[in-house]
Amino acid sequence: MISVKNIYKNFENVSVLRGVSCEIEKGERVVIIGPSGSGKSTLLRCMNLLEEPTYGEVWLDGKLVTDPDPYLHPDAIRASKTYASLIADGLTDDEAIKKIKKEDLLQKREGKQMKAVLDKIVAEHHLDINIARRKMGMVFQQFNLFNNLTVMENLTLAPVHLGLKTKEEAIETATALLHRIGLYDKKDEYPSRLSGGQKQRIAIIRALAMNPDAILFDEPTSALDPEMVGEVLDLIRELANEGMTMVIVTHEMGFAHEVGTRILFVDEGHIKEEAPPDEFFKNPKDVRLKEFLSKVL
Repeated sequence: MISVKNIYKNFENVSVLRGVSCEIEKGERVVIIGPSGSGKSTLLRCMNLLEEPTYGEVWLDGKLVTDPDPYLHPDAIRASKTYASLIADGLTDDEAIKKIKKEDLLQKREGKQMKAVLDKIVAEHHLDINIARRKMGMVFQQFNLFNNLTVMENLTLAPVHLGLKTKEEAIETATALLHRIGLYDKKDEYPSRLSGGQKQRIAIIRALAMNPDAILFDEPTSALDPEMVGEVLDLIRELANEGMTMVIVTHEMGFAHEVGTRILFVDEGHIKEEAPPDEFFKNPKDVRLKEFLSKVL
């Protein structure tokens, strides 16, 4: 469903992600763990372009969400002026492509031929990011509810504004979701009058109100008091049991083991290990992962 291909993300001179690739299959619950500052949240935010990758591509259901990365398309490289120059200098096709990739030689202006190749990729495969975001719901660490809108208005705004539902249909969906989490009595309240756990559960069903194919969770419990964590995790467990595709960044190791179908360990901008939960926690192979687990378990 979600394909991340060789993602790099730089913030000025700091490289946060360094060639990350991963595949998220439909129905999977992929949990991303790792130390603070390792690139976990940046990877998640690159999936729906809240952060635009410096290099690399993101695909959703076989459609390209990002701009095409010429380094991932040999035909685009071969159409560049840089490639032509290296071939003229006597390099073979393989040598020229390897050199261009290794030394990051492509420039913004590489001529009409390379642009034509990239434009063809866009024409055949590109998916508008706004459509992609409808398919990928996002739940943030700090809730990100609209404080000047009531709970009901928070839940119905996007479906109505985007023309996905009439106001009546959006209210019907929101009502059912509020009953599901036992917060229908809060429908006319403003977020400032809700507890942290209530805000986060509202944020989760706000994502559900868009009928997404997948939901991305960015540390959904880290801003909550310990006693409120359980009610949020219970809701995420329900969604997991219903087969919702999810990518979850979390520090809750027990929850990761219980809910995840696959765990990724991110450190220093790389995915250093990935495995099913039992194997990941009981038989870690990467030295850095062993060290990390020894401190957090």
